[in-house]
Amino acid sequence: MRRVLRISLWCAAVALAVLAATLLTVYCGSQHVPEFYREALAPPASRGQQRAAGDEFERDVLTLRNAAVQTGRWQAEFTDERINAWLAAVLPQNHPRALPAEIRDPRVKLSAEAAQIGCRFRYQGIDTVLSLRADVYLTDQPNQLAVRLRAVRAGWLPVPLSPLLERVSDAARRGDIDLTWSQRDGDPVALVRVPRQSAHYGNRELHLDGLGLDNGKIRLFGHTERRGGR
Repeated sequence: MRRVLRISLWCAAVALAVLAATLLTVYCGSQHVPEFYREALAPPASRGQQRAAGDEFERDVLTLRNAAVQTGRWQAEFTDERINAWLAAVLPQNHPRALPAEIRDPRVKLSAEAAQIGCRFRYQGIDTVLSLRADVYLTDQPNQLAVRLRAVRAGWLPVPLSPLLERVSDAARRGDIDLTWSQRDGDPVALVRVPRQSAHYGNRELHLDGLGLDNGKIRLFGHTERRGGR
């Protein structure tokens, strides 16, 4: 009887040790911070410079908007440095409700291979870094942009995608963005339609012709024509 009791206690101790080790591994994994995200969070020389770079990004977007509503060809280039400065200094101040309450400090890193996106995520006692790799490209449908999500992680642990995709869809609806979901080899693909016609364009029609990623940059190309002819 004592021998059975000792064996039972020993098995319980081993089970508890395995459980503790598993929980510790999961916790440590959830606290991992990807290198690209750590680098993107590094503060600039001054807060003022960060704000200035963020304002430059807004001006770049405004310049693109003004060019795109005029007849003719247009192009634009955005750097991840300016995008991150806008995310850090302008978005929280000017658009405090643009992101769900659980998400903060979003950052991006652009390369020729993919875009990497990371953010802090805090929900019901969980505090971790969500990160993913995304392929960004144009589909064969007019003005349709595809974002294929790969390697979605909390720290270095894979996470279920359904809640994340639902939140992205909710944010798109609030922003009046034409977003649908598809799949490619098991990866979710966000399909975003850029309107060809809008009240903002007047009697013109916008065509998105090209998109390219480079190290630290994203480029857009297109043209705008009057309806019914070039």
